[in-house]
Amino acid sequence: MSAQNGLPKTWLHACRILLLTGVGAFIVALAAGQAQRAWQAYLLNFLFWTGIAQCGVIFSAAYVIVKGQWSDALRRMAESLAFFLPVSLVLFLVMMLFGAHSIFPWTHHPFEGRESWLTVPAVTLRDTFVFLVVFGLSAAYIYYSQRTALRSALQHGLVARSRWLDRWIAGAGNPGDIARSTERARTLAPILVIAFALGFSLIGFDLIMTLEHGYANTLLGWYFYVGAFYAMLAVLAIGAAAFREPWGLEAHLKPEQSHDLGRLLFGFCLLTGGLFWAQWLVFWYGNLPEEIAWVIPRFYRMPYAPLAWIMTYGAFIVPLVVLLSKQLKRRPKALMAVAVWILAMLWLERYVWIVPTISRNGDAPLLIEVLITLGFAGGFAWGWLSHNRRFPLAAISALPGARRH
Repeated sequence: MSAQNGLPKTWLHACRILLLTGVGAFIVALAAGQAQRAWQAYLLNFLFWTGIAQCGVIFSAAYVIVKGQWSDALRRMAESLAFFLPVSLVLFLVMMLFGAHSIFPWTHHPFEGRESWLTVPAVTLRDTFVFLVVFGLSAAYIYYSQRTALRSALQHGLVARSRWLDRWIAGAGNPGDIARSTERARTLAPILVIAFALGFSLIGFDLIMTLEHGYANTLLGWYFYVGAFYAMLAVLAIGAAAFREPWGLEAHLKPEQSHDLGRLLFGFCLLTGGLFWAQWLVFWYGNLPEEIAWVIPRFYRMPYAPLAWIMTYGAFIVPLVVLLSKQLKRRPKALMAVAVWILAMLWLERYVWIVPTISRNGDAPLLIEVLITLGFAGGFAWGWLSHNRRFPLAAISALPGARRH
C-alpha cells in the first residue's frame, strides 16, 4: 500500500469518489427538475462545512488569546481547516448567482418592510463583504502565525519549496521578525474573533432566518456560530484519532490531549444545547404565531417530527451523558466514535432548520440531500488531507518557532 507522508492513497481515492458522487447527484437532481432540493442541500452543506472551516481558525485565535500551551498540534490542525475558506467564497457566489431563486422565498414574494434589504444583489454584496473581511483576517492571522514555523520546516526539508512559500517566509527567522510576527498574530486574534461573531451572526440571519416569512429569532446568530464551533471540535477529534499516526503526531497527541479535547466537546455540547433550549423556551412561553409556525412543522408534524427529536436528543443529550466518562475522553478512538455521532447529529440539526422551510409537502427528502452531503464531505476531506500532505502538521507543530505564538 503506497502512501505519502504516511497517508494511504486509498483514502484520497475514496474522497474523490465521494466528491464525484455528490456532484453527480446534484447534476441529476437539476436535470430531473428537482432544482429546489438540489440547492437546499447545497445551502445546507455550504453553511455546515464553511462554519467548520472558519471555526478552525477561531480555535487557533482563541488558543493564542488565552496563551494556551496544551496542544500545538491541535492548534495547527485547526488552522489547516482554513484551506476550505477560498472554496467557500466561490461556493457562496455560485449559489447566489444560480440557486437563490430556488431557495429563498423573498426572491418571489418580497417580505413587507424588507424589500430593499432582501434582494439577491443586496444579500450577495452584503454577505460577500462579510466573508471577505472574516476570511481576509483569517488569512492575515495564519500568515503571521505560521511564518516562523514554515521557515523552520523548509530548512529541515519537511515542506516543498515554492515561489509563493519563499515570499511568505521572506525575512522570517531573525529575532526581530519572530517577535513582530508573534505580536501581530496576538493582535489579530481578538479582532478576528469579534469579526467572526458579528459577521457569522449576520450570515445566519440572512441565509437561514429569511427562509421563513415572518420568522424572527434574535438568538439565531449566536446559536449558528456556536453550533459550528461544536462541529469543528468534533472534526478535530476525528482527525486526531484517525490521522494521528499517518500525520506523525504520536508524540504530540497523547491521552492528555484527547482528554482535554473531550472536555471541550463536553463544554460546547452544554453551551450549544443551552442556546437551543433558550430558543425553545421563548417559543413555548411566548406562543407567538410567527414563532410557533416555525416549531410545529418540525417537532409536531410528520414527516419531520421524528428527525427533529432524534436530532435534539442525539446532538445534545446523548453526548452530554457519554462524555461524562473520563476514560472515554482519554481514548482517541472512542472519542472519535462520539465525535462522528455528534457531527452526524449536527448535520441533521442544520437539516431540520433549513429543509422543512423549503420542502413543504410529501415525505422528508433525504436521498438527494445525503448524496450531495457525501460529495461535500468527500471534497472537504480530500482538500484537508491534500493540504496536510503539503504542509505536514508534525513539522509545523514541533519545530522551533512553531510553539507559543
